[in-house]
Amino acid sequence: MSHKHCGGAGDVNVAAKVNLNEADRGCDVKVALVGNPNVGKSTLFNVLTGENVRVGNWPGTTVGFKEGELNYGGVNICFTDLPGIYGLSALSLEEVIAREYIISNKPDVVLVLVDSLLPERTMYLAIQMLEITPNVIIVLTKSDEAHKRGIHIHYDKLEERLGVPVIPISALRKEGIRELLNAIIGFKSRVKRREPIAIDYGPLNNFINELSTYVSSSKALSKYPVRWATIRLLEGDYRLEELLIQYNEKEVLKKAQELREIARITLGRPPQELSISARYGYVDALLKEVVVRVEVRNRGELIVKKVFMNPLTGIPASIAILLVAFTLIFSLNTGFPLNFILRYLGFYEAADLIESLSLSGVIGAASEIALNQVKEFLEETLHLNPAITSFITDGALTGFTTLLSFIPLITFTFVVLAVLEDSGLEPRIAVSFHTIFSKFGLSGRAIYPYLIGFGCNVPAILTSRTALDDEERRQLIYTSAFIPCQARLIVILAFISALAIESPLYQALTVVSAYVLGISVALITSLMLRKLLYRKESPEFVLELPPLHKPSLKVVWWLTWDNLKHFLRKAGLIIVSVTAFFWFLTYLGPEGFLPAIYGDEFFTHSYAYILGSYIAIPLKPIIGYHENAVKLGTALLAGFIAKEALLTTLAQIQGTDPITAIRSLNLTYGQALSIMYFTILYVPCIATLATILSEGRNAKATLALTAYMVSIGYAVMLLTSFIFSITTG
Repeated sequence: MSHKHCGGAGDVNVAAKVNLNEADRGCDVKVALVGNPNVGKSTLFNVLTGENVRVGNWPGTTVGFKEGELNYGGVNICFTDLPGIYGLSALSLEEVIAREYIISNKPDVVLVLVDSLLPERTMYLAIQMLEITPNVIIVLTKSDEAHKRGIHIHYDKLEERLGVPVIPISALRKEGIRELLNAIIGFKSRVKRREPIAIDYGPLNNFINELSTYVSSSKALSKYPVRWATIRLLEGDYRLEELLIQYNEKEVLKKAQELREIARITLGRPPQELSISARYGYVDALLKEVVVRVEVRNRGELIVKKVFMNPLTGIPASIAILLVAFTLIFSLNTGFPLNFILRYLGFYEAADLIESLSLSGVIGAASEIALNQVKEFLEETLHLNPAITSFITDGALTGFTTLLSFIPLITFTFVVLAVLEDSGLEPRIAVSFHTIFSKFGLSGRAIYPYLIGFGCNVPAILTSRTALDDEERRQLIYTSAFIPCQARLIVILAFISALAIESPLYQALTVVSAYVLGISVALITSLMLRKLLYRKESPEFVLELPPLHKPSLKVVWWLTWDNLKHFLRKAGLIIVSVTAFFWFLTYLGPEGFLPAIYGDEFFTHSYAYILGSYIAIPLKPIIGYHENAVKLGTALLAGFIAKEALLTTLAQIQGTDPITAIRSLNLTYGQALSIMYFTILYVPCIATLATILSEGRNAKATLALTAYMVSIGYAVMLLTSFIFSITTG
């Protein structure tokens, strides 16, 4: 048994045809995996293919896909992992992709995963799939766990009733995998069903029969099964109606709309409700024959259910879990927030010790030693040109070490999220926050990227993959960058220290105002995107609550590695490239390589400083246009790379520490507060922008977001300055 992972998505057209070109990959058998979220689909895919990476997104979307190959018994089996969905009604982009792939690509076998712990909820998708194609194998996941919980399924009887193979498995224990592979290879000789399943829709049958005569002659719908397309038209499938309009088949469309309205009036309910009821009735009758439950009490799960489903206790419990988890993550990685707490209490040495022993501190120190050794080797052994040596060490390799510093943070963040997801806590926490976030066009899942954003925007944006639909994911990608991260907090505290605000109350209010500003802009922008750009209501928060269980280390690692590898592949190159480009702005000027001419005082002669003089022009209404404005403009340009660089650049220009450098700008409280607000809202850092680009897959949208952030920041800066100029005279 050998495994191979395949990259590339080929040509995908969601509206009409989905094609991943399996023939080009030498596939003997094409297999698609379909199932609800949290049903164990990704786990099974990883076991079958031996790989666990996300290959990419369906072109033009943020919906991910995975492909893999397995050579089993000399047969090359190609697997495509379709998006997790709850049905095939085309209510979401994921449902459209899954449905069109099955219909257009006609895989040899469709593995429909049904959760053995929740067969009543997850069998519905299997029945919908059987209405499209008979080439189905029902895979009952978590069969070992179901047995422990007193859920017993008569597999042979279920197979007999449906006419397709039914295979119980436990992907984690690799039980039933060989039986599943044998069923895939021998599918055509074993399967009994040759046509899609025909459910009795009761009073709708007459309408189905009448409309099917029109559908059977339709060219627009020729690739769809006639009975299935007929039912979908009666239900009001707008995508099929769009096809009829494109093909100018007005007679079929008119008849479908006419019969739908007649059915609604005569039967007293919309056809869609009647068809859904019929399917669930079929599922209920089927499972009553094949499922036996023996009551097994799980006291712990009952307690958790009471806590998280109660509005009074659910939010506090969720906040407590997330705060403890992410405080631990950021404390291990950067020392935050323990370092700030210790400094506030006066324990400066302890705060410095925590920072130096944190993972980012250790990596930073090791990187500095390594870069110095490389620089020494290039200069003294290879005798390279100083400019080339500087580019390698201060440019390219510095970009690499910057990328390296994100790895522990992203890894630990996704470990926690994977534990929450695999244990079943993740959807319960999301439910607790749904009421709040729904007012801003989001679901309760937004709590994860927004909360993580307080530590770092990069993993926050990566966490947008937990979104319910494509629109919500884009909302989270484009608004998480407004959440004030740890680096912004460093700038905030530096400005507060420079202004010598003695009152703890005023210090606290200044910090709180910055956070309220960032969060408010994020939520308002999210609502604007949903209402004005996407023109959709908040996503329907319909999800299955999987049973609580002990998370698997193997699954946690798979989920974590998927996300980490995606970040390194997509965002890594951008971070390294832009950091190297910024070297040219910093170390070069009209006179050439500046350190060779001016030594350590080279910065004020660089292209970056020249650009800073132009950036200082918009600052004129705030602080005037003079040398200090140019210094500040240059620092804001450096803040584009990393927010901390704003402080270090000011310190480098002034030849002193960051706090003294800010004081030397001679800013009033109103001016300083205005600039501080701007630093919170304008472009967070290059790593965040790189992640936005890689996750959103839209360069124009990333540029538009950058312009929007700068504009919002500038508007707030002007408004703040104006208010202080009036109130203080």
